[in-house]
Amino acid sequence: VSAFYLDQFEVTKALWDDVKTYAGANGYTFGNAGSGQGAFHPVHTVNWFDAVKWCNARSEKEGLTPVYYTDAGFTTVFKTGEGTAPFANWAAKGFRLPTEAEWEKAARGTLVGKTYPWGDTIGDGDANYFGSGDPFDIGGTKTTPVGFYDGGQVPVGTNRANGYGLYDMAGNVFEWCWDWYDGSYYDSSPPADPRGGTSASGARVLRGGSWIVSTVGLRCADRSSGDPVNEDVVIGFRSARGL
Repeated sequence: VSAFYLDQFEVTKALWDDVKTYAGANGYTFGNAGSGQGAFHPVHTVNWFDAVKWCNARSEKEGLTPVYYTDAGFTTVFKTGEGTAPFANWAAKGFRLPTEAEWEKAARGTLVGKTYPWGDTIGDGDANYFGSGDPFDIGGTKTTPVGFYDGGQVPVGTNRANGYGLYDMAGNVFEWCWDWYDGSYYDSSPPADPRGGTSASGARVLRGGSWIVSTVGLRCADRSSGDPVNEDVVIGFRSARGL
């Protein structure tokens, strides 16, 4: 997997709102307003199409070339609608969703063959998952603030940034990836920079687990998927960039 940038944290509600305000004034439309338990909790209830459009808007807001377009010639930036998959200009350096392969490389944080982003064991002080006893485990959306498991939480826990300095690669909210989901894709995928299967499944990849799943769903290797037009309180995302 070629080198790339990835957000250190899941996209927060505050960052989502900031970019969405810019997007609304620049021709973008979204099917979901986006929700969050607090400004520094991860945004959730955003579908795959809205995450893609948000990445384009963030690119334009920061003066970068957008990645997603309505046409194969990359002439019209993808700003509205959902249901028809956009074309990705992989040479562009703007914000985008990570591929599934990128996401897993990032989650492993330089470790090889380990179960979780920091090693082979997991406990209540490591991540936000079902039954973890998280202090924010109240209300309808039981997310923690992004980066909460950084050694400063109460009760005190160990630093759970991984080897790349990334937080919440296990638990909190599922994260959208670019790829169409294909259960057997990696049996015959390209050896370098695989970008997912065909649209046969009708689902896009979700990775990382969430506050609603057990520790088995937080493994670096665990694969999930979702309908790209659906949103859910357990789904958010983080954005990537090419070098």
